Amino acid sequence: HQQQQLQQQQQQQRSQQHPQSQPTPFASTSGERRCLIEHRCNQLQALLGFQFDSVRNQIEHVQALWESFLTRHPERLDAALWDLWDQLLRTQRDWNIRVWKPITGDLNGYTDDPLEEVCLYFLIWGELGNLRFCPELGCFLFAAAQAFCRKARAAPQEAGGTESFSQAQSEGTFLQEIVKPIFAVMLSETFEPCDPPRFKFGRAPAPANSCNYDDWNELFWDPSRLRGALVARGSSRTKRRFLKRCVEPAEVWRGLPDVDWAASLRGHKSHRELHSLLPIIIGCYRIFLLQSLAFSVMLLWAATRPRWGNSLQQAAIGLIAPAWMVVYEIGYQALTPSLAWSNRAIGFIKLLFFYLLPVASYALIVAVEWNVLRVPDLNLVAVRLNSEGQWRESALVVHIVVSLVVLLLALAPQRQNLYRWRFYPTLAWQRVLAAAAFWLFVIAVTFTLNTLAMHLSGEAMLGIWALYGESFQETWDKNWLFAMQWAMVALPAFICFVSSMPFFTSLAIAFLGAARGIHRLGGWRLIWYRRGVGLTRLPRNLCSRILQIPHERPSDFNIFKAFKWWNHLSDRELSGFVEVWNETIGELRERDLLSNEEQEELVFESAQAARRGRVPRLLDPLDVFRITNALPANREARRRIVALARSAQMQPLPAGTVRQMPSLSVLIPHYSETILYRRNDLFTSKGNTELLHFLTKYYRGEFANFAQRACDAAGVAFSSLPRSDSSLSDGHVASSQDSHMQHLELPLLKWTSLRMQTLWRTVEGICNSYAHALSVLLRQQEHGMPREEVDALVQDKFQVVLAVQRYALFADPKSHLFDVHEVAAVEALLETFGKWLSIAYIEEIPSLAGKRYYSCLTDASCPMMPELPATHHSCHPVSKTLVGMRRPKFRIELPGFPILGHGKSDNQNCALIFTRGEVLQMIDANQDAYFEAALFLPLALQEMVGPTAVKHGGRRPGIIGFREHIFSDVGLLGRLAADSEFAFGTVIQRTMDRPLEARLHYGHPDIMDKLQMVQQGGVSKATRGLHLSEDVFAGLDLVLRGGWTDYKEYFHVGKGRDMGFMSALSFYAKVSMGNGEQAITRQWVRLGLELPLPRLLGVFYTHVGYYLNQMLMTSALQTFAFMTAFFALCQPMDMGFADAAVSVTTTYFGVFYLLFVLASMLPLLLEVCIEEGLRAALCSVANSLLSLSPVFAAFQSKLMGHYFKTTAHYGGAQYIPTGRGLATSREPFSKLFRTFAVSHMQDGMELILFLCLGAGIFFGWVFYLCMCFSVASWMGAPFLFNPHQFDSISQACQDFQEWVGWLSRGTGLAAESWVTWVDSEQSVRRSASIFWLFIPSSRLLGLACTTALTLQLAPMPAITSPALVWARSLLALLPPLAHMIICALAALLGRCATAPLAPIPPHVLLAALAVAGTCFEMSAIQWWSSTAVCVLFHKYMAVRFLLEVADFIVAHRLGGCALGACHDACRLWTCSWRFLRDLFLGLVLSSACMVMALMPGLAEVHALFLFRALPQKEQASCCEGNIVSEASDPMHCLFERHLPKQRRGHEEV
Repeated sequence: HQQQQLQQQQQQQRSQQHPQSQPTPFASTSGERRCLIEHRCNQLQALLGFQFDSVRNQIEHVQALWESFLTRHPERLDAALWDLWDQLLRTQRDWNIRVWKPITGDLNGYTDDPLEEVCLYFLIWGELGNLRFCPELGCFLFAAAQAFCRKARAAPQEAGGTESFSQAQSEGTFLQEIVKPIFAVMLSETFEPCDPPRFKFGRAPAPANSCNYDDWNELFWDPSRLRGALVARGSSRTKRRFLKRCVEPAEVWRGLPDVDWAASLRGHKSHRELHSLLPIIIGCYRIFLLQSLAFSVMLLWAATRPRWGNSLQQAAIGLIAPAWMVVYEIGYQALTPSLAWSNRAIGFIKLLFFYLLPVASYALIVAVEWNVLRVPDLNLVAVRLNSEGQWRESALVVHIVVSLVVLLLALAPQRQNLYRWRFYPTLAWQRVLAAAAFWLFVIAVTFTLNTLAMHLSGEAMLGIWALYGESFQETWDKNWLFAMQWAMVALPAFICFVSSMPFFTSLAIAFLGAARGIHRLGGWRLIWYRRGVGLTRLPRNLCSRILQIPHERPSDFNIFKAFKWWNHLSDRELSGFVEVWNETIGELRERDLLSNEEQEELVFESAQAARRGRVPRLLDPLDVFRITNALPANREARRRIVALARSAQMQPLPAGTVRQMPSLSVLIPHYSETILYRRNDLFTSKGNTELLHFLTKYYRGEFANFAQRACDAAGVAFSSLPRSDSSLSDGHVASSQDSHMQHLELPLLKWTSLRMQTLWRTVEGICNSYAHALSVLLRQQEHGMPREEVDALVQDKFQVVLAVQRYALFADPKSHLFDVHEVAAVEALLETFGKWLSIAYIEEIPSLAGKRYYSCLTDASCPMMPELPATHHSCHPVSKTLVGMRRPKFRIELPGFPILGHGKSDNQNCALIFTRGEVLQMIDANQDAYFEAALFLPLALQEMVGPTAVKHGGRRPGIIGFREHIFSDVGLLGRLAADSEFAFGTVIQRTMDRPLEARLHYGHPDIMDKLQMVQQGGVSKATRGLHLSEDVFAGLDLVLRGGWTDYKEYFHVGKGRDMGFMSALSFYAKVSMGNGEQAITRQWVRLGLELPLPRLLGVFYTHVGYYLNQMLMTSALQTFAFMTAFFALCQPMDMGFADAAVSVTTTYFGVFYLLFVLASMLPLLLEVCIEEGLRAALCSVANSLLSLSPVFAAFQSKLMGHYFKTTAHYGGAQYIPTGRGLATSREPFSKLFRTFAVSHMQDGMELILFLCLGAGIFFGWVFYLCMCFSVASWMGAPFLFNPHQFDSISQACQDFQEWVGWLSRGTGLAAESWVTWVDSEQSVRRSASIFWLFIPSSRLLGLACTTALTLQLAPMPAITSPALVWARSLLALLPPLAHMIICALAALLGRCATAPLAPIPPHVLLAALAVAGTCFEMSAIQWWSSTAVCVLFHKYMAVRFLLEVADFIVAHRLGGCALGACHDACRLWTCSWRFLRDLFLGLVLSSACMVMALMPGLAEVHALFLFRALPQKEQASCCEGNIVSEASDPMHCLFERHLPKQRRGHEEV
């Protein structure tokens, strides 16, 4: 309310001082505005001590933003400036009211100079470095600086007044005295002071109580905490509080250098990032409450039907909400250490006196039911009510009412500011009715279908009850077994119920997204567009909706001319369309998607020829009578033309011209991605590399077009190129070939780079497509504009910043990253795209005080640095001069080492200060852009700032999302990954946007409002480990701060996905780990608590819930497999419920697996059907099945669940460089084993064991088929999708030898030693809590089940039994003991040995002793008895659980050095058993690989399966029948083989 009043006062005062009718009398030109900005910035620099380069940078920045805002206020220059001020300082004004005013009493609200505040804000922001991730810390510094500047102007004779202006601060004072001390404290929290700083915790996550950027930022959210936190150095205890010592606001800035930041910032943790499932449970407790409630109702119906149980059982349903509220309240207070004690007390009071009321009412029902209510004064009343039969009903009614009220309030969003801080961003108004209808439908379907399947579980439960009913509570062992059998029936049903809801959600999203896609993309028109018919609508749509040319019907138009589209267009419209169409076709030809002949068929001769009816066949209205498709033969060319026609007719499209669009900056981060291919990447001494071989096979037609174009451009007749059998001398042949081929080498390198995921492809696509499209649009929208003005306006509107983080290291001869080729490739980018491209990088400069780090910017206008002497060799640097790079235009010093996160977010943060646009687009180095799509760029930007832009509460959208075209469908894995991304980027995101309101930020076509991103801390987060998926937090923070997003489909860019098995799965592992870390953050917990339930369901099941469901699917498979073994071993007890248990497994599991398959394939099927037709959709499904995509999907699901689980439990998420090239090399067996043994193969072997133990009962062919498919996928997929896996038996034998050597080696790196690998795999457990060994522990539950079963089948003897009988019984019940004793003795021997022997015996010997000791121990068991298999099963489960316990002991080193021998014994014991398991597993897999390598023809079939092409060795090494000698240039052979035959024949003639 105060903020609204303040804004009204500001508007009134501005309107009085700046009347609407009078524009600002100054700064009417761009030069005058520049001078005004320079004057303000220079004053602030002198007063506050900013860096000169930073000031120059922000002068350009502020001017660019002012010019951008002027496009919306062309008549009022002051209104544009006030609009910029209003958008930029929204958060600052709110913070001033809620925090700054309570601290200092100064509102700092109204200003009469918005330009000064804008300049001050950006000058402070530009030098904060990593402190930019703390936006409210920036607000504090801005408010202090603003008060100081105001004091300096208002009090000329006082300290800090004009005297301070005359005594200017030296350059860098702000950085050295304020920013660096704060950054040093943040750096020391988790980094060790070395060069460069090293993360203190290695691969482990930071402790839950260590502070990060968000904790420090939230310190500035509450004035009471901030007032007590900031302390001054060297002050007495009474004067130590810094803010209390400041008499007036202006003194805050002058006193900041005296603040003790180390004491001020330590210990202010506001949210514990606890690695467990607790944050997920607390944040999304409402979802789990709903699931628990629904399952309990179904379970009650299934177990007690047809009466739905008695009154006590029915009333117990009302206790579910109180139970979850207890979990929530305790867990939330455990996660929020900064919560005030008064708030904690209020939370517990609400819990005790409100949320636990159903417990009290239920206790009343129990008292009445069991006749324990015996209050003397009420005895007669109770008797009367009981006699009337009303007491029970009255208590039940009260309980129902109370439970419903508590349930509704428990499902409602929690209060947003539970901390009760003065400043706390709140969510904006949200639409939930459509989402509520969607979820009611999904929940109803899920509940109905699961209820029909739950009756099988109910029959099994009733059978268990009937079996134990008479003997219930007779003996404890029977009760134990009863509970375990009940759990084995209920647990799989519960997991399937919880996991089935995401499947039904995916199906509903697919159908609804398809329906919305049909409506949005054009419906029946798409059918004609795909056939090349119906494109006659394109000219009118393009002219009116994209080119924005006013429509004027020709004067000679009549009804007889109406059939031909060109008669509807004016001359200007027709000329504009012809130019745009010809430019589009020309761009397709430049990308070699068309041949010269196809280009001639598709272009217009001229506008005059079009007016006379000479148009391409594709646009001829009479072509509807032809059968053949007029679209080009190239699939990509067809797609792009159809996409242009489809986008042009979408409804609605905003209106806007290039001049009206806001300025756009595209930021592209680069670390180690390939920039441009080199010659040795394509050719070897023996010929072409496999990469070039497969690319020329995939893009055969495009390469023929390229060869034709390249020869034409080079002016080379191919027949003039010398052959290897020429009569010329060898020397003349070589020199002649070199002179001709050097003109074709660079085009070939570029052609290859444009077919792969390289930085060159990204930069060329963005720069050429965007700039070219804007220039073409400008020429049509402002007819007659000179070309110089067109180029100047395009440069004002469009900028590309390429953040090459290691650019300076590439050019430094002393660096191990020194690479002249990389520097030359960057220079080629600048020379080619220098009009729009700038290079940002980080530079390290040694100094006496240590390295100093700078954020630098260079562009094509900067001069080159002097080259090193010609005698210099890179291995022996003799100069500090950087080689081949340009001098920086700006060099801004950073507060310290900038890479504190995983790199990408820090790189973006350092480059963000050099962006000039009002709107940002974050593009990765694996993307592309298209000219015809870029024609919609001005319209896309109007969605954010245009007059028709949708606004909520006066706030424009923060993120506008767009679709992506996946161009990396090369090879089998590339096509599978492309299909998955295509479905997600279209039909799924379409539904996530509406009605689910769940789309936040995905992918990198999204455009962002830079001013909103600046105010929320940037475009990403940068805490190491925690923010592995850094970019998704832009959407999370935006929503939490009251912003909102939108999604459109008429604009798109290209995107590449991983094209190899290892790289694709590395990507999924990285995303899964990122979501595991994301789930424990404050953003996710607060979003889960504050969102309305319908929107929360959408956000959950499309984000963290999706990965949690992958984990549950694996748990479901393991639970069902264990269930089969458990009930099969229960057969000797003559169970009466065996048939029902079999029905549960057979029916429930089959439906469950069918849902998994449908949910993974249906979205793709529907979207392909919409965009390409039913036949293409069916072919796509058939192709996916033939490509064994279900195998890959099953393997991928297991991998995602594994990494999500391990990251959520243990942390340690690491960035995985996936590599996006075409995977053509073979991975060795040992590497595949190391990578996937823990996540897949060991679990697959365990499933086989469970199925073998369950062979006593037949569970149906569907169950065994699904189980076998899962096991085969988990264990065989790495070899199935590995190139050249089955090429020769010699390779398989070599793999086996390498694996055996790795397995038997005890020292070395993880890639060299099995022992080191095992230790590294268990090192993540160091951050695990001991509670996760037991709750929830599937291994402990399995051990409890087998223990109960063993006690029932082989009961303990009587106390009077002989000792031998007791010993045998204990040996059957206890885990293997003999090897424990052996390992303990070996550990003691290793510690006591003084001779120079290995302190730990070899693990191979210990494994052999483990087998011998266990066999000796098991010899006491009566093998002929029926319990022997059960005992073995129990011992396996005991070893399985004790392995985890021992790993925990070793990882945490419990007891310290005093128990060192115990730690060594545990490590030896775990290594022994794991070695046996891995030895057996590896022998089985390697034997299978060797057997398959012996099969004739399998290598060729496998190559065709993966690459749709034969291996290169099968191809003839000849050029048109001439044998190529070793001296022949392989490039000559390549061009001659692929050049069109008709062209070669023409040249030879």
